[in-house]
Amino acid sequence: MRMKAMIVLSALCALTGIAPAADDLAKNFAAPPPSARPWVYYFIMDGNLTREGITADFEAMERAGIGGMIIMEVNVGVPQGPVKFMSAEWRQLFKHAVREAERLGLQITLNAGPGWTGSGGPWVKPEQSMQHVVASVVEVSGPAKFDATLPRPTPRPAYFGNKGLPEDILKAQDEFYVDVAVLAVPKTDDAQRIADIDEKALYLRHPYTSRPGTKPFLPAPANFPALPGNAVIPVDHVMDLTARLGANGRLVWDVPASNWTILRFGRTSTGANTRPAPAAGLGLECDKFDKAALDAHFEKFIGTLLRETGARGKSHDKGWTSLHIDSWEMGAQNWSGAFRDEFRKRRGYDPLRYLPAVTGRVVESLEVSERFLWDLRRTAQELVIENHAQHLKVLGRRHGLGLSIEPYDMNPCADLSLGAVADVPMCEFWLYGFNSFFTVAEAASIAHTCGRRVVAAEAFTSSAAERWQAHPASMKALGDWAFCAGVNRIVFHRYQHQPWLDRGPGMTMGPYGVHWERTQTWWEMVPAYHAYLSRCQFMLRRGLPVADVLYLAAEGAPHVFRAPSSTTRGNPPDRLGYNFDGIAPETLLARVSVKDGRLVLPDGMSYRVLVLPERETMTPALMRKVKDLVEAGATVIGPRPLKSPSLENYPKCDGEVKSIASELWGDCDGRTIKERAQGKGRIVWEYHRQAAAIQETKNPLEQAKWIWHKEAKPGMSAPVGKRCFRRSFTLEAAARIESARVFMTADNAFKLTVDNRSAGSGDNFHDVRELDVAGLLKPGANGLTVIAENGGDAPNPAGLIGELVIKFRDGSLLEVPTDRQWQSALTVEAGVWTPALELGPVGMAPWKLSGRPTPPEPDQYGDFAIVTDVLQKMNVVPDFESDVPLRYTHRCDGATDIYFVANPEDRDVKAVCVFRVSGRQPEFWWPDTGRTELATAYEMKDGCTTLPLRFDPCGSMFVVFRKEARGKRQEASGTNSREFKPLREISGPWEVTFDPKWGGPAKPMTFEKLEDWSKRREDGVRFYSGAAVYRTSFQSKIQNPKSKIFLDLGRVAIMADVTLNGKPLGILWKPPFRVDVTDALKAGENKLELRVVNLWINRMIGDEQLPEDSDRNPGGNLKSWPAWLVEGKPSPTGRYTFTSWRLWKKDDPLVESGLLGPVTLEMVAR
Repeated sequence: MRMKAMIVLSALCALTGIAPAADDLAKNFAAPPPSARPWVYYFIMDGNLTREGITADFEAMERAGIGGMIIMEVNVGVPQGPVKFMSAEWRQLFKHAVREAERLGLQITLNAGPGWTGSGGPWVKPEQSMQHVVASVVEVSGPAKFDATLPRPTPRPAYFGNKGLPEDILKAQDEFYVDVAVLAVPKTDDAQRIADIDEKALYLRHPYTSRPGTKPFLPAPANFPALPGNAVIPVDHVMDLTARLGANGRLVWDVPASNWTILRFGRTSTGANTRPAPAAGLGLECDKFDKAALDAHFEKFIGTLLRETGARGKSHDKGWTSLHIDSWEMGAQNWSGAFRDEFRKRRGYDPLRYLPAVTGRVVESLEVSERFLWDLRRTAQELVIENHAQHLKVLGRRHGLGLSIEPYDMNPCADLSLGAVADVPMCEFWLYGFNSFFTVAEAASIAHTCGRRVVAAEAFTSSAAERWQAHPASMKALGDWAFCAGVNRIVFHRYQHQPWLDRGPGMTMGPYGVHWERTQTWWEMVPAYHAYLSRCQFMLRRGLPVADVLYLAAEGAPHVFRAPSSTTRGNPPDRLGYNFDGIAPETLLARVSVKDGRLVLPDGMSYRVLVLPERETMTPALMRKVKDLVEAGATVIGPRPLKSPSLENYPKCDGEVKSIASELWGDCDGRTIKERAQGKGRIVWEYHRQAAAIQETKNPLEQAKWIWHKEAKPGMSAPVGKRCFRRSFTLEAAARIESARVFMTADNAFKLTVDNRSAGSGDNFHDVRELDVAGLLKPGANGLTVIAENGGDAPNPAGLIGELVIKFRDGSLLEVPTDRQWQSALTVEAGVWTPALELGPVGMAPWKLSGRPTPPEPDQYGDFAIVTDVLQKMNVVPDFESDVPLRYTHRCDGATDIYFVANPEDRDVKAVCVFRVSGRQPEFWWPDTGRTELATAYEMKDGCTTLPLRFDPCGSMFVVFRKEARGKRQEASGTNSREFKPLREISGPWEVTFDPKWGGPAKPMTFEKLEDWSKRREDGVRFYSGAAVYRTSFQSKIQNPKSKIFLDLGRVAIMADVTLNGKPLGILWKPPFRVDVTDALKAGENKLELRVVNLWINRMIGDEQLPEDSDRNPGGNLKSWPAWLVEGKPSPTGRYTFTSWRLWKKDDPLVESGLLGPVTLEMVAR
């Protein structure tokens, strides 16, 4: 038994990336361990998989520095393949994948079911599926004798429908029905119903990430309006007629005088099904309240594969190591066979007489009904967590498998509570598509408060708009943001299994990206980027994160944790100088104590203050915990709870809440008295001070005009593509800004920068975005720049409209609307800008907008300024500050402090930064190269260290404090950066060799000067995609031995591998494309070789000039696999590329490609 436990622990250590304490920090930074490598989502498309493809994929992953994968089989618009899901052949191929992963040192995490969400399949019977309690209604009047068959309640339709489900499953689902109860209640006014009952009773939960307007939480106020008597069912008037119901639904009942409603309650399948599963994996989702249902699913799917794969290898850091629950897209359920008993056991009362509330009817009072529904949702959350997520974890543990979870979207739980089950909490962020940044804060919070080392992210997920445009340099800034927000394992979405060895770009996951597989043009160069990620991820798992603020998530379900908007700046949201986490109520109850005035967790994680949600209700158990923390010395910020949200132990529960609140808050009313000491700690309460906003008495876009570049007739038909707009304005040096907001939208999308700093974006012209830009403005000249995009495949209406409104503290306004004073151009770098074309007012056709911005979500907490005021009074200075906007995160590993700092802008930035560390020598660790260096210019004062820093465009570095500061140093007014002095340009001529395999010229070409391939006349060059080799020679003199010589390639589209005099110098994947050539350079003649690679786009556009070679739908996806492909032959029409989903058209513009230069030698002093 002991050996088995040690095996499981070993496997989990591998899963969570826990490194031995004795690891040498610098050594592992230079050469990170395999556990620090990025991962991928590995998708298989409905039976399209081969043994040789699996091997080639896995070897390519290992070669590129990928550490593991999450495997899912789906079908997203791709013709079905020959290997049926879970067939004997499929199982053998899965076994082959596991063995290959073991051989190559890769880890496999398997999704808990077919498709990309949930745990189900064709083996799930309706009685084992997710269920709703539903009701039919019969109205009767008495006195009378009722003898009739009650109609069987109608099931709710599945949220995503049931298209594709086999007929036998549909038939069994339709036939499944079990009676729950028959109740008779006095007839009430149909117009008086509980608001939002479908959501409150868990009949549905919309996807929060993708459906605007979905509530992050359901309110739980202390008081509700009184309703007229004819709208309320007294609870003691609810009559239980269940025993009178016959087997066929016949009810015999002597109806008393009055008008009555008979409710026949039964349970039916929700219809939630595996999606988007392979055909052979289509089936119902298993019951998330029932352990037995999960046991049956586990046995049929995971158990079968465990038996197939057999004994695992001795090493538990490779092969099949984990299970996975992806983002919850199965919807909600509110009943199951044992639900009533579970409810009674957990809540202490029988839900039967309150069941009419799930139909929207009010029982006893609106407050009592809402409390019952709160209890129903809480019970549902507990059952999902205990009987599904936690039980899956237990089942996996028996086989040495861990569990990762994305705990958000449509789930009937609080996200932080569900995610707390995971060994590896996960989140997601999109490169093109939805805004899911909130999930990153959730996953990081879960890890930090539950003692988890790894925070994994489904990273760079993309809609069809990505279209092979992404590459490491274009993704770096967003990845750095994720690191600063708490992520320390990038899981690229996605690597698509390639069943062929000779097709490119090959198989796709429908139209979705990002395209991260061996068929990419730049795959053999991507290890350099992966090494960068590995260094970052290794460092960001060391020690513990540093945060000052702990936000308590409100009780109740469903619930999405959102810190107040005032805690962050910009989009994506950058943390300010005091970092924070959220914590689930259950985690606070179980894991938090107080030591020396700090809130502490068992692993040593600590916070300065606890912030309560802006709620009027709290359960007695949580109130008791808050009281214990305050009396032990904690500082707690937040409002006084007035009642319990639950019907459990009602009304006694309210008395206990009020009693504890009186002890803690006393006379602290949040207005005149805002602080109160209690025990060793204190309560701070200030009425919610929303961030200053402009109170619009008019439409914020009333003065603004739709504008566009002067071309065609934009309001009717404008060319597809991006257009740029700019406007400058001046702020007086003495001006004091109270608030500054931009209201903006565009058809189809826009990105706004203020003085070259990202301010936000939008991608739906119906949605007028409201963007806070106060932190981006400065005295003197300011500039707004907008890149607006007109999407689509053909010319269509295009327009941009917006207005900047600045409110000053003296009450005056400055308004800058879009109008003809704006300038426009085709590119930001354009030399000529012309006045924008005014199209018309906000309400003009075709847009017909009201101009009102989409209402922001209510903050769940008070303004962050309240918290920072408290921290400053506690003499807690910001953890990090800079004089220009930068991103940061901070971890403490024993006596070593590790800061990661990143520049969010695509330009060089110089900054003066202040770190909350003193007495130790600052060091710079560069994750792109592994180079480290001592800082020479810094100043220590008042417990902080000030450093001048310089960042390349989207550059980043670690600033490490680990050794006592000794010796001389410059003041912080000095410099810590190297200055590069140009020596000479290497102008060519260049011999350029293309690969004929991809349509390139058969013989080397001579470029007298560097040129963009897409501008050449030769089709073999302008339509070329892949690698080309540039060769030239140049003369050099021996330089000062005290200097270093660098080669700067200037502009590169998109990556380059550098060799000088036969010595490989490495891969350059981001600006500046610069490499140290000191040791390779020699006096006299030098031979330079550059292998430069571009994107797939130009070759795919070039192939669109050729005749069609396959039968496709209008959107670009295949109707069937072409015979020539199945037979292993080349395209009959001469196309070079093949992809299962085409996303480029023949008239699309080509993209910049190749070495653009100028190429120069530069010198820097050692």
